[in-house]
Amino acid sequence: MKRELAINFLFSFVGGAMVWALSPFLSGQVEPWDAKGFYYSAALLIVGLIVGLARPKHVWSHYAGIILGQLTYMLYFLPGGPLIPVGVAILAAYSTIALAGAASGAWFRRVSRGAR
Repeated sequence: MKRELAINFLFSFVGGAMVWALSPFLSGQVEPWDAKGFYYSAALLIVGLIVGLARPKHVWSHYAGIILGQLTYMLYFLPGGPLIPVGVAILAAYSTIALAGAASGAWFRRVSRGAR
């Protein structure tokens, strides 16, 4: 079980970091929440669906991995400032979209496997 949790976390961590890494190229904004339209919400939902479909057990580990992946990218690659605690709160709130995506992806995988 520990190995499975670690794999889930790592997979989600990379997905969360990729939301931020791809933001300048896909949305034109360094910070995805500054993008016009639905880039940040859509990216989180897509990442959540992918990780939920690929690794349907322990959905909560996906939530933690996605948050920490985004936070690590933000702290490592972007300049810091006094608003980092606000950024962490925004990450946690927005990442509930990824959690919903992961739960939906896991549910879909379980249902589709049971239908066979």
